[in-house]
Amino acid sequence: MEPKVGLALGGGGARGLAHLGVLKVLEDAKIPIHLITGTSLGALMGGLYASRPDADYWLGRVEQFLRGFNERKNPLEFIRKLEEFDDNCGFFNDMANLVRKSFFWGVTATKSAFISEKDYEEFIYPLIPDMTIEELKIPFGCVAAEIGKALRVLYTQGSLRRAVSASCALPGIFPPVRDGNQLLVDGGWVECLPARCARDMGAKVVIGVDVSGETPSFSGGSGLDVVIRSDAVTRIYLNNLLLAEADVLIRPNVSTCQWADFSLSRVMFASGEAAAREMLPAIQEAIQKARGPRKTLWERLKLFKNRVLAKNI
Repeated sequence: MEPKVGLALGGGGARGLAHLGVLKVLEDAKIPIHLITGTSLGALMGGLYASRPDADYWLGRVEQFLRGFNERKNPLEFIRKLEEFDDNCGFFNDMANLVRKSFFWGVTATKSAFISEKDYEEFIYPLIPDMTIEELKIPFGCVAAEIGKALRVLYTQGSLRRAVSASCALPGIFPPVRDGNQLLVDGGWVECLPARCARDMGAKVVIGVDVSGETPSFSGGSGLDVVIRSDAVTRIYLNNLLLAEADVLIRPNVSTCQWADFSLSRVMFASGEAAAREMLPAIQEAIQKARGPRKTLWERLKLFKNRVLAKNI
């Protein structure tokens, strides 16, 4: 019996565009994908593909969407500049960045997020098909974090737009998504790589795609720096435990892409393709191993004989 293969797509902001390159290679190699789980941008890319399993179509569609998005003024460009740091830019650049950060924290201190709910929906909804998860062509699940009761929420039914927007709702940047009594934010806060969710949905072989990037170096600093780093260590440690849940782990080189920079789509696509192509032998081996040892010719003939006898009886 063919083992059920699950694809778990991790979160990582714009780096998650590499997922489409991975999907194209798996599709071309005819690797069976029986279900897809996703977190954050992995939920977006996975949900799109599950609605129409055609990597070339989505590569073109997403690139077209991002071209229009990058050409107009958008709040994520402001966020991207907050994280830029260049030692050669001098005093005026440092002051400009300080002003940006003060403005950002001023807004988020009085509102639920830097980007309004209306702007968030106008940004993400046009790309996502208006359909339910049950209508998708590939079984799909995506992860969100429920901040009221501190729970992991796995969406496997209901509105695809609602589920994906909840999974992508990065705290402080995008507003939490309310679904009934639940208040939901980015799934990366509980399961950055949803390999365990793929197991919960019945996958026997899990292919994980990690686009979280390398752990940034740390050389000390203020007390606030230590507190922030300590919080990051918790998430990094949890993420490493979750990565171990995958049978095969694909790790595209996303080091050139800052998480809020959506201008490098082609670079990310190519990075995903290269990483997936390199791991194809390991994927095929894992699937074969899950099938169990190959039966000898005599064993297959004996099995066939027993089936014929049982049918006659």
